[in-house]
Parts: sequence; structure tokens; C-alpha cells
Amino acid sequence: MNANRILSVILFVLSFVIIPLQLITTFVLGIAVHLTFGLLLLPISCIWMLLLFPMIGVSWLAGRNRVLREILGFLFLPWAVIANSFAALMPSMGEVEDRASKLMLTASWPFTWELWEFFTHKRDLNAPDFASTALREVLARVASGVPIMEQVILKISTRQQLD
Repeated sequence: MNANRILSVILFVLSFVIIPLQLITTFVLGIAVHLTFGLLLLPISCIWMLLLFPMIGVSWLAGRNRVLREILGFLFLPWAVIANSFAALMPSMGEVEDRASKLMLTASWPFTWELWEFFTHKRDLNAPDFASTALREVLARVASGVPIMEQVILKISTRQQLD
């Protein structure tokens, strides 16, 4: 939990740099994707997978022990920051809810595995176990005051498709 709180502060501070850059990269990369007939999305997606899958794997490993979760949570904070920055800067191509879900996956570190389970309908947020309780707290912090993220959580809870 402490690693996620620190991550929230880091991402908040970085947002002052990322948000102006996001406008530029979304515009420039969006044009580049159109000019390449969408082929540029392939390497962008591959890089995203190279960032996401280690986060999910380490989060799964960290979920086996609370002490291990805290240690790995702090060690992989830079990875989560890089993944979040990449997800924020890549073009959404109109898939705003998809981008929001990617940002939530990175911002929920070290509970990325549990959020992935929730996204794939394998975890109930109302379960009484520690991971679900902690994930509810993390999601409340991540999605608080961000309508698109609240919408994504609602859609996934009701098993609706994202855009």
C-alpha cells in the first residue's frame, strides 16, 4: 500500500510535465499512425506489452506475501512510472476508455495483478480478502474525480465492453 501511495504522488508531480507532452505526442503520433495506415500501432503495442507483462508478473509474485509486496512494490516503482508515462503518451486513436484502463493498470501498482483479474472478470471487488479490499482503496484513489476512470470501473463491473 505504501508503494502505491508514493506512486500516486510521483505520478501527480509528473503530470505537470506529461500532460503538455501528451497533447503533442498524441497529435504527432496520431498523424504518424494515419500515415503508416496503422502499422505504427504494432511497435507501440509491442512496447506496451513489454512494459505491462513484467508488471503483472511481478505483481502476481508480490501478491503471495504482504512483506514481499512492499519490497517489490518499492523496487519496481520506476518501472511503473515509465509504464504509466508511456501509456499516457501513446496515441489513443479514439479509444479513451482503453487508455484509461492502461493508466489504471500502471497507477494501481503493486496491485496490477489484482486489477488485471478484475478487468478479466476473475476478481470480485466486494470479496472480503486483503487484495480485494486493498484494490478497492487503490481504485478509489486512482479514479477519484476522474469520470473516465470511474466509467471504466463501472463498465467492467457490469461486464460491458470498453470503447
